[in-house]
Amino acid sequence: MLATLLVLGVAGSASAATLKGSYQLQGSLASAVGGAPALTALGPGNRFVRETVDGVNRQVLRFPKGGGLALSTSGLVDPRSYSVVLLFRLDELRGFRRILDFSDSTADNGFYDYSGNAVIYGSDGGATRSGIVFDESYAQAILTSAPAGDSQRVVAYVNGTEVVAATAPKDFDLGPGTLRLFQDNVKGPAGGEESAGALACLLVYDGVLSAEEIGQLTGDPTLCPAPRPTPRRAKAFATGRPELRERGKALLVDTGLTVRCPIGPTPCRVRGRVDAVESARRIPEAIRNLGTSRLSLQAGASTRVMVRLSGAGARALRGAGSLRVSASATIEVPGGQGASARRRGRIAAPKPPPFRTGLYTGTTSQELPIFVSVGPRAIRSVLFRWRARCADGKLHTNTVSFRGDSIRKGRFAFRRTLETGGSVRVAGRIRGAFAWGTLIRRGASAFGTKCPAAEIHWRVRVTGIEGEER
Repeated sequence: MLATLLVLGVAGSASAATLKGSYQLQGSLASAVGGAPALTALGPGNRFVRETVDGVNRQVLRFPKGGGLALSTSGLVDPRSYSVVLLFRLDELRGFRRILDFSDSTADNGFYDYSGNAVIYGSDGGATRSGIVFDESYAQAILTSAPAGDSQRVVAYVNGTEVVAATAPKDFDLGPGTLRLFQDNVKGPAGGEESAGALACLLVYDGVLSAEEIGQLTGDPTLCPAPRPTPRRAKAFATGRPELRERGKALLVDTGLTVRCPIGPTPCRVRGRVDAVESARRIPEAIRNLGTSRLSLQAGASTRVMVRLSGAGARALRGAGSLRVSASATIEVPGGQGASARRRGRIAAPKPPPFRTGLYTGTTSQELPIFVSVGPRAIRSVLFRWRARCADGKLHTNTVSFRGDSIRKGRFAFRRTLETGGSVRVAGRIRGAFAWGTLIRRGASAFGTKCPAAEIHWRVRVTGIEGEER
């Protein structure tokens, strides 16, 4: 799903519609309206369970990731003029998650959740999204499709409100004769965009629901009603333990706390804080607060709370080696109910690398100079001279320099394309004040002839000139 997401205009329909299939999922996949076929399972794992839906404990159908349901629509509805109503929830909202498929699993186009947005993913690489309307709770979604010349005019409603509409040139009519729910296409591009979840009810109409009909069924408890509005309530909960992370020269604490802003018109305010929980002899009262953070969180979104340690907090941690800390997160909703959470744990100061930083100098096995600039986590740069007998029969010597790459457990290896032509691969180890490894040079030089130089060995030691940390 690499399409640009475009927000288009929306339009309703005034056509009347006839209920052809009603699936209340009370232990059965059969329709309460006669003449409609039963739903069929897409793969194993579907099961009936009890969940709270709109404040009522009732039976629903749970489906696994990659599972879902299918309905044969041939002879049931007009394939170009129909409406679908469902009350459902998804376990996972991040990224694209299929809700409805009209192509019998042969195309990427369809109705999706995209990180909380209702999305009509049309053909020709286009998509139209709503803004965040889904969270982890149950929501009523209605999708209507009507002919618009050679295309389909598709409109989506969430909890009775029109949220997104688009004209889709193909794959939104039911010509293939199958409506599929929650399982992504198994043919064509970008499969596997799906989530586990639960379905409380499903309605299928012949014709396009009017705005008045949508308003009626949204509040009708005998059909597939939208959940009643609830107070805007934020959530804050523990999802792990405090953990130190490095970002450049900064020290961050992942608090192990996640906050969620409820769906609504305004973002939430989030505050994070990390305090040392130690005796006064280890940590003076003046620096007990190791760091704080503030951010604005988009409505309907969630985030793991990160706190950057202050300069004094970072020095206190490095001096102590490790500290027991108390991490807290507070989320505030303008005009709604906020929440807070707290988590304790121990964080350890980052260990210094098992080598010195600075400039290392030495020679290669060709008895030519090599210089390696070493930072605390990466090779900053490499400069060396090489000699090879090239394809023109002549002995050539040249100097090359390039930026390096990260060091992992004292080892590094990377390949670079040279401005002078060809490429070079550098690999080695670094320990204490020494580094050693191999060089391989391949490809044609800038003067047009190939000059391979394989298995050049090198060894360097730090000169004592320390580089500045990045």
